Amino acid sequence: MAQANGNAQSPSDEAESAREEDRALEDIKLAIGDALHLQSQTEGGAGTRYTVKLIGYLRGKGLIVTTPTQDGKFLLMREGQNFVVRLFSGKSAYAFPATVFKVANVPYPHLHLTWPGHVKGLVVRSGARARVNLITAVTDVRGNARSGLIDNLSTGGCSLASKELVGRSEDRIHMTFRANVNEIEQYFQLDGVVRSVQRDVEIPGGTGNQHGIQFVDMPPQDQLALTAYVYHVLFEETA
Repeated sequence: MAQANGNAQSPSDEAESAREEDRALEDIKLAIGDALHLQSQTEGGAGTRYTVKLIGYLRGKGLIVTTPTQDGKFLLMREGQNFVVRLFSGKSAYAFPATVFKVANVPYPHLHLTWPGHVKGLVVRSGARARVNLITAVTDVRGNARSGLIDNLSTGGCSLASKELVGRSEDRIHMTFRANVNEIEQYFQLDGVVRSVQRDVEIPGGTGNQHGIQFVDMPPQDQLALTAYVYHVLFEETA
């Protein structure tokens, strides 16, 4: 797994983290039931984001998705409404513009979206780190509880800032934190090993310790959710 350290990414690191590409939508392996994110467009920039599911599509014509809901109620959509559609497939994240050209309520509420001319893709490289700001609870090897802040995160590890030392090199720790994955709050409980420590450095809120943590023995379901979250953050940074 990729190691994390307390150092900030250089421009060359960021270039190696993700690579943009243009693709045709038909070249992406879409599957019925895939989650798509519709982000409304406003004059001030990015607007509200809705999560929908892909019901079907006809190449070159359009996509059919579920109507967004909020608090269990279907939201009012209008024809001509513009969105940026975002989706994940494999190790890539994609985005393309789409317009609602038909709002249907029979036999159930759904939307017809325009077919994009091209899709912007972001291929995420192994070990890519996302800039985050996640509060975490840490239990050290002796069972002592600490608090910390994850300020960059990869699928294999993280950089952890803390006022107190959470461990020495090669110490094992346990971390718990929450992150929003595909509009769902995910609760992570991960084991890690301290791979590096920088003491008396500037961290958010003052001076403290920066730890490079490598995740170990991660359950498959946590690995999948963590990968989705990291890719989502990286894609938002690029977008």
